[in-house]
Amino acid sequence: MNITEAIKNRRTIRKFEQKPVSKDDLIKLIDLTRYAAYGANLQPLKFAVMDNPDEIYPLTRWAAYMTEWEPAPNERPLHYIAILGDTSIKKNFETDAGTAITTMMLAAEEMGLATCLLGAIDRDKIKEMLKTDYQVLYLLAIGYPAQKSKVIDIEDGNIKYFEDENGVINVPKRSLDEIIVNI
Repeated sequence: MNITEAIKNRRTIRKFEQKPVSKDDLIKLIDLTRYAAYGANLQPLKFAVMDNPDEIYPLTRWAAYMTEWEPAPNERPLHYIAILGDTSIKKNFETDAGTAITTMMLAAEEMGLATCLLGAIDRDKIKEMLKTDYQVLYLLAIGYPAQKSKVIDIEDGNIKYFEDENGVINVPKRSLDEIIVNI
């Protein structure tokens, strides 16, 4: 798979097979973040593999646009990677987290894994669970996909993703003409 295919194919998945990902593969994803772009090369992020899904899942909220929906117990991810910020190195992590998370998501796609970036999480409880002073930024759910997701054109300005009658997540994206500014 080339990088263009990985970028186009990588979509957020919210239903996962109940098949474990090897610890080596999870560590490989974290290792690849060392090659991501970091502002001033400070590399302020830390990562924690969290393989206790029954404890983590209640600390997450899923699919804001799909009201009254959440993955069934047999569709939930088995693994999460916590993305953490070391405030002794830097105070703001958004750009750094974005590049590192994108690196992991694209590498996961190449490995046949699916991801879901979670920002609606109970940061305080996750911090307590990890027994850390690092700032909890995000969780990245990781596993083998149990659903498909596809890009569709935005209609009538509606950006809300949805699950269709076949269980496929449809993700509206803006057209190229809409995002290019001609100066």
